[in-house]
Parts: sequence; structure tokens; C-alpha cells
Amino acid sequence: MDWLLFAVQWLHVILAIMWFGSVLYADFVLIPALNTLPLSTQRTVGAAIGVRANRIIPAVAGLVILLGIVRGTVFGPIKSLDALTTPYGLTWLVALILAGATYLYGVRVIAPSLDRLGSIPDSEALNPDGTASARLATLIAEVKRHVFIELFLFLVIFTCMILMRFGL
Repeated sequence: MDWLLFAVQWLHVILAIMWFGSVLYADFVLIPALNTLPLSTQRTVGAAIGVRANRIIPAVAGLVILLGIVRGTVFGPIKSLDALTTPYGLTWLVALILAGATYLYGVRVIAPSLDRLGSIPDSEALNPDGTASARLATLIAEVKRHVFIELFLFLVIFTCMILMRFGL
């Protein structure tokens, strides 16, 4: 057994699980649970989670992409540009481009949207009757749209990983 290949594959998969899994967990468990709490609690907890996530997730995502390149080239069939014209090579290239795009989308689109959402003063976030202000509602809808796009990109990348397992 090639232990270096094993280590690269293991790290690539475990880190990808962490990256994609954190998005799934946030979208389907964490955010819906936070939404049941008072706004001030949501902001306190959300800010603490955001600080931690911003330290860890970009590094994890970068390593996933780097290890995917190593896995496909050094330890895989992509040894020349011609290999990118094969079904596997095309699938690998699509996954690589989408992984990079997903990373950049998170850093350049989602993170700033979350910052804008968190920057609304509590006094401007809610109407006197306790409902979300128009500004807060607009920013929440924007974040939801961005997160849906990110989730879609992850599902396409995940599909590419499965296709590559079968040589496609």
C-alpha cells in the first residue's frame, strides 16, 4: 500500500467532509435553531461561531483544494494537459474549478453578506412590534440566497467526486 497516497486521500476526504459538513450543519441545524432565539442571543452566538469559523473553514477549504490537485496529478491520472480531455480529466477539472469558485464565493460574497447582516444595530433590526425591519428582512433573504447557491455548488462538486470514483 502507498501510505503517502493513503494519507493524501484520507486528509482530502476528512477535510472535505468538514468543509461541506459545516455548510450542511449550519444550513439545516444551526441557523434554524438560532432563529428560535431572541435577536440579541442570535447575534452573540452567531458572532462567536463566525469568529471561529472564519479562522478554520478557509484553511480547511484551501487544503481540500490543494490535496485535490495533488490527488489528481501526483497520485492520479492527470499527468499532462491531454489528460484533461478524458472523461475523468474533465470531471476533475470541473470539480477543481467549482471548488475554487465555492471557496471564493464564501470569502467574497457570503462573508460580506453576513458582516452586513451583523452590522445592523439592534435598534434598526426590529420594528416596534418585534418583527424584522425591511432592512433586516432584505439582508436575511440575501444571505439565504447566497447560502442556497453555495449548497448547490457543493452538491455539484460532490457529484463530481462520485463520478470520478467510477472513472468518469
